[in-house]
Amino acid sequence: MNKIFAAVLLGGALLAAPAAFADEARDTLLKAEAQIEALDSADAAMAASVDYQETQLRLQEARDAEAKGHDEESVWRSQEAALHGEIVQEKIKLHALERTVTEIKTGIETLRRELVS
Repeated sequence: MNKIFAAVLLGGALLAAPAAFADEARDTLLKAEAQIEALDSADAAMAASVDYQETQLRLQEARDAEAKGHDEESVWRSQEAALHGEIVQEKIKLHALERTVTEIKTGIETLRRELVS
């Protein structure tokens, strides 16, 4: 009797596993989409156009895989898209910092010229 009960439990777990993985694939895809949608596309195109295009490509591949029921591939592609999105976000921040540094240097040079004249 215990063997039958164990077999039923194992069978139920095996049947539930693909559904759980499908949920994980969908959740991962939704998180990646939200993260990427939060990026300012104009800033992303200016600061990291190649990485931003790579992000969009990986996200589309994740959507395609999910639509075909390839849950494992969808998770991988979603994770790749999210990582590329993080790279884009950091490059946007770097670009903003570089712009600030340039403005500060320009201000310093202007002050120096005013002091000399």
